[in-house]
Amino acid sequence: MTTERDVRPDEYVARSLPRGEQLHRAFSAGLDPLAPERVPRRHRPPRPPGHGTEDRSFRGLGVLLLPLYWIAAAGAVLMAPVEKVEDWFWRGFGMWRLVRGRVWQGGWESDAGRFVIAVRSGDRRGSYENDRFLLTFTDRRVLLLSSSSSREHETPELFAEYPRHVVRLRSEPHPARHRNRVDLAFPDGSWVALAIGRRDEVGEVRRYLAS
Repeated sequence: MTTERDVRPDEYVARSLPRGEQLHRAFSAGLDPLAPERVPRRHRPPRPPGHGTEDRSFRGLGVLLLPLYWIAAAGAVLMAPVEKVEDWFWRGFGMWRLVRGRVWQGGWESDAGRFVIAVRSGDRRGSYENDRFLLTFTDRRVLLLSSSSSREHETPELFAEYPRHVVRLRSEPHPARHRNRVDLAFPDGSWVALAIGRRDEVGEVRRYLAS
């Protein structure tokens, strides 16, 4: 039986490419830790078909677990103020930003904003919390593909695609201390920072974007 270790990332990615398109490299990547976590409702794409449908087989179990649900809900209510204060301190007050610097520019209707939306929408559950993807370079395109833990059973899902000449390396350098960061620039002047999964691959990602 084929296991995940038997399927290399390039073989996994190649399943989504049409005949004749040549794969160059695929890199594990994610949005910068300070990238927007919440997509405004007015900018969210339609929910996928079947989202929100109820599985009746679990209705009885849900009734039995209802007391536990209310206990968990009460705990969440009590912890919410603490989490909000922490979020305000690190994000609203700007402590992380003092360390990380700016991580995107252009707003939700820009190319960078649509890039963030495409990544966040990748969970296909309507929660818009996805962060990881495969940054894939072919001889024709730059692709954002789903990153799966069960590659032997799945075909990558396409989040977004761009012609090779559209996505570029941002000309203004980011802080040198962010060793796994790469900034993508778009034709409309917007940009967004990515976190590359392996630090030793950052230079190669930059070369692909600069070529």
